[in-house]
Amino acid sequence: MIADSRDEVRRECDKLGELVVQAKLESGHFGTGKAFAWEWLLEQHHRRRREGESEERERFGRALKSAEESAGAARAAAAGARSAARWTMAAALAALAAVVVSLAKYWLS
Repeated sequence: MIADSRDEVRRECDKLGELVVQAKLESGHFGTGKAFAWEWLLEQHHRRRREGESEERERFGRALKSAEESAGAARAAAAGARSAARWTMAAALAALAAVVVSLAKYWLS
């Protein structure tokens, strides 16, 4: 089939798919509609490329969000560790105070 109109070539290309269109272009199938078929192939390539870039941006966004969540969890863990250290020091001071009171009672009695 030799298609001369742009719309006819585009419809045929949509039906055939990229690989078949490439093969038919090499065999001269499109005749004078060859430029329209090449245009269609180029559009398909750019569409795939845009979709690929979009997917790459989404993956990067998910990775960034995950890193932010991990950093938040690390900050929370560090805050918890600081709090635990403070309570440990308070408990040690309380134990020391109890020992001092106990010794004071022993010496004063």
